[in-house]
Amino acid sequence: MDCREWLDVKQYEFLLNWFMRRQREVGLAELNEPFSYDGYSQYDQLCKQLIKAAHVAFLERFSVTAPPIVFTNLFHLAELEVTGKRQRLKSPKTLQ
Repeated sequence: MDCREWLDVKQYEFLLNWFMRRQREVGLAELNEPFSYDGYSQYDQLCKQLIKAAHVAFLERFSVTAPPIVFTNLFHLAELEVTGKRQRLKSPKTLQ
């Protein structure tokens, strides 16, 4: 899902860069744990903490809220970006 339909460019870039910076700081890519489906793994806990902190940072910066799906999607997009596995999105051919 492309979050650019809900955010303007500054908001999108802010969140993506914020998530990338914080993921590097906490060492998310270096976690070496088996997959867990109970929601209580170290990865799951860090994910939840970072998303909550991103909500606060976004609200403080822009004085508005964004849909929760934006934070989840940009968290995972930043994760791919940090590990170098992101496929680049193509720009829309027409501007509205």
